[in-house]
Amino acid sequence: MHDHAAVTALIDHVMAGDVPPADIAEIRIRAASSLSPEALEQAYEMLVLETPLRGSRLVVVSSSERRACSSCGGSWSVTPDDMAGHLVVCPSCGAPSRIENGADIQVLEISTSGGGCGPSAPRC
Repeated sequence: MHDHAAVTALIDHVMAGDVPPADIAEIRIRAASSLSPEALEQAYEMLVLETPLRGSRLVVVSSSERRACSSCGGSWSVTPDDMAGHLVVCPSCGAPSRIENGADIQVLEISTSGGGCGPSAPRC
């Protein structure tokens, strides 16, 4: 469900942006480790069907978050399997902790038929 909400926010952001949505071929994002790349891509495909973004593609680059459990001292890389609602659950002892960096996505690049728009292309 978090994936759906994150993609809905992404689509709203892109639709309101400077690049005409119908010209967008691909959106490359970095996703928090608490979000499933496959679920994000699936949600995107479903949610853009009736929009000018139809036919565009979402490419997800996962980020890695290392966590240390305050209860047992265990350390691990967070995956979507470690999520329970808005909490991260320690895979060793089951202790919950809050998501610190949020379940964010960051747009890295928007590619159109004429090229990409990203940090090095300030006009986009």
